[in-house]
Amino acid sequence: MFNISSVSNEVKDEVKALIDQHIHQEDIDDMLIDLSQPVSSSKITEALRQLYFIEKFTSMYEIERFVLTYEKVTHQSLTEITLSHDSTHPLNIFKQEIHTLQSLIQEIGKLMYKAESNDTEAVKSFKEKVQVLSGVIPHFNRKEKIIFPVIERRGEYILPRKMWADDDVIRFALNKLQKRAAKLEEVEWRHIESAYIELESSLMDMLRQEELLLIPLMQVDISAVEWQQIAQESSAFGYEIEVTETWQDSDIELIPIDAQYDAKQGQQNLRFGGGFLTTKEADLILNNLPVEITFVDKNGTFKYFNDLVEASEMMFIRTPISIGRNVANCHPPKSLSKVMQIIRDLKTKQKVSESMWFKKGDKFIHVTYKALFDENDEYMGILEYVQDIQPFFELPQKFKRNAEK
Repeated sequence: MFNISSVSNEVKDEVKALIDQHIHQEDIDDMLIDLSQPVSSSKITEALRQLYFIEKFTSMYEIERFVLTYEKVTHQSLTEITLSHDSTHPLNIFKQEIHTLQSLIQEIGKLMYKAESNDTEAVKSFKEKVQVLSGVIPHFNRKEKIIFPVIERRGEYILPRKMWADDDVIRFALNKLQKRAAKLEEVEWRHIESAYIELESSLMDMLRQEELLLIPLMQVDISAVEWQQIAQESSAFGYEIEVTETWQDSDIELIPIDAQYDAKQGQQNLRFGGGFLTTKEADLILNNLPVEITFVDKNGTFKYFNDLVEASEMMFIRTPISIGRNVANCHPPKSLSKVMQIIRDLKTKQKVSESMWFKKGDKFIHVTYKALFDENDEYMGILEYVQDIQPFFELPQKFKRNAEK
């Protein structure tokens, strides 16, 4: 089980000293060779993760510089993917997206300075490329909603929370640049430039984090079965690059994440409400209700969602790999305090329910949160149900009181 603090202090301190010496332009070649002989690459990357995420000792730029020097001197790679050479494997797709995004943001930077001189073609290309950067959103979503749950099962929470918080900063910066680029002719150029610099700095830093710190962790700690599940569930969120085939290993049997959460296995009649249903019948009923249902139990564990539609068509995308995840880790850091406040208000009965509504494309989304209590008034968890209510606004004024057209 990976734990970001599990690397020995001796290894961590040695890596820390080498980075510090490298920053001051000192020759560390011989020391790197000495380090690489008894210490595995996984331990070195563990040390780098701790120095960056826990101790905040150094920057991603300095870590990148250290890794490049290490690999050049020792002829050993810290980041090479050896798990699979299949381009459709989720890990290889993830790395390819990193390189695509790195190239794209750099290309946008070059176009920006050409566009500043009112080069018509450069202005057009600049606007188009800035919009293409939206591909970072599915890249981040897959990381946060599919990769992070697996990492959290290893007891690692700090890395996902910090990276997710940084992702939200990047989303905000991207939105700012896209809005300004869309009105480029009306905006002072310094505002375009400052928005680009803000995005370029935060995005390049995150892409370094992913390639140098996250990918080595993913390669070591995610099992073959979990990779198969990740491959199956990724398409719901989309990709930055074109992916035409889902990776499949014929030797892997795709099994449920956790059998205890699978309602489709048993056939015994159970008491529900005023009658009896088999688990299969209950499952069919829940999957045919015109609402998306999510249930978080009394311990804060994301335990259930109904299969109303394909994940890619959901109003709030849910996939099986997140089952068993703590609710606190299912939401962006920026909204976590609000979510936890809602849960506290419902759990303590300060509120009976909490609702919100908003537009999303051509849908009018209505969301309700409700605490559930048993016959002994014991708190059992939170029910969330989501519905597109736009069709109700479009109902004709004439009453319809029967089943005829």
